[in-house]
Amino acid sequence: MRILHYSLGFPPYRSGGLTKFCIDLIREQKKTGHKVFLLWPGRMSFLRKNTRIIRGKDIDGIGNLELADPLPVPFDEGISDFDSFTAEGDKSVFERFLAVLKPDVIHIHTFMGLPRSFLDAARERGIRLVFTAHDFYPICPKVTLFRNGGICGTAESCAECGQCNSTALSLKKIMLLQSPAYRALKDSAPVRALRKRHRDSYLSDAEPQGSAAPVGTAADFRALREYYAGMLSLVDMIHYNSTVTKAVYEQFFGASESKVISISHSDIRDRRRLRYYRNGRLRIRYLGSCSAAKGYYLLREALDELWRQRQDLRLDVHFEVKDPPPYLRMHPRYGYKDLEYIFDRTDVLVAPSILYETFGYTVLEALSFGVPVVISGTVGARDILADGAGIITEDNSVGSLLRALQSLDAAKLNSMNRRIVDAVSIPTAADMAETITEKVYGK
Repeated sequence: MRILHYSLGFPPYRSGGLTKFCIDLIREQKKTGHKVFLLWPGRMSFLRKNTRIIRGKDIDGIGNLELADPLPVPFDEGISDFDSFTAEGDKSVFERFLAVLKPDVIHIHTFMGLPRSFLDAARERGIRLVFTAHDFYPICPKVTLFRNGGICGTAESCAECGQCNSTALSLKKIMLLQSPAYRALKDSAPVRALRKRHRDSYLSDAEPQGSAAPVGTAADFRALREYYAGMLSLVDMIHYNSTVTKAVYEQFFGASESKVISISHSDIRDRRRLRYYRNGRLRIRYLGSCSAAKGYYLLREALDELWRQRQDLRLDVHFEVKDPPPYLRMHPRYGYKDLEYIFDRTDVLVAPSILYETFGYTVLEALSFGVPVVISGTVGARDILADGAGIITEDNSVGSLLRALQSLDAAKLNSMNRRIVDAVSIPTAADMAETITEKVYGK
């Protein structure tokens, strides 16, 4: 099969869960004999726009196709220039491209940078179109539906979208971030420092909420959502990586042809084993960012209370904290190669996200080592959690999280660990690719 993927690009130029999923899926498809290509939004001209597709040198046997002069890519900063993000694009360019490439399936991982005319051209050629919902960008230009410490309560009306999107990058900044020069400099020390600063502040409560002038009107943002609804209507199949994601999308766009398939990545191995817990210090691991959206401050509040009741506990995090409480231990950023060491020193993983997590790789990673988990009900990875293998706190409250942590003793942890070993399925990247090819692509 000839499979064309559309995503944000190759690592290290692009990173994150979306890129990890896409590249691992492509590599597994290549292993099984499919011809695979990746089209990604690249350079933007400051003056004359000339949409074209540039064939670069293959990367690990993957066809490397840069879409030059795409629509702007807003990242997670929001949208303010509505016309630029909904421009029609040169359909004839895509017609000629698809006539030559002749893909059987086009798998779209994001609508960022992609003109609707690309989908129109593919539909006219009868090419199967698949969309994986990695985030909530078609609903929320900030991609997370998170605002003022919780899930946005005005998302349907878009009443506060203008204020939330006041952080949107200018087109000149987007052009810079899309440029070949930035690609070359992205991993330099100064740029890495700037990116780290952005990561540390992203999804925190420090976002300006009222200090910047709103952009657009509620009607503008509702029209933008309708634009993306139109793009979704052209897709033959939507792949949701969790029932959480499916429920959120269908709340805004209604039901459509879809499959829910849990995801994995290439560093996942089934390394479950029985772990023998004894009563003593409870070693809690949090692998999210230092942000309200990921539930870090919710966890801290619950642990502050638990610490008053018992001092035999420890929270391990992988970022710096000013004035840490006595129970907290800080560690450097980690990589996949560190997971075995990390989980050998972990009794329970806590993923207390307040926002909707479309999946949550850290939960799968913990389960793959047989480590019990405590997660919020908004975490999509709840789908792979067998009864008794962990605890789900449905209401995202300090009280519920505290009660869950209070219940953890040696007997409870041993029981959850045994349940993980006996009943949880650990999908690999190969399993994921085979299921997607069969159930989503239809072949």
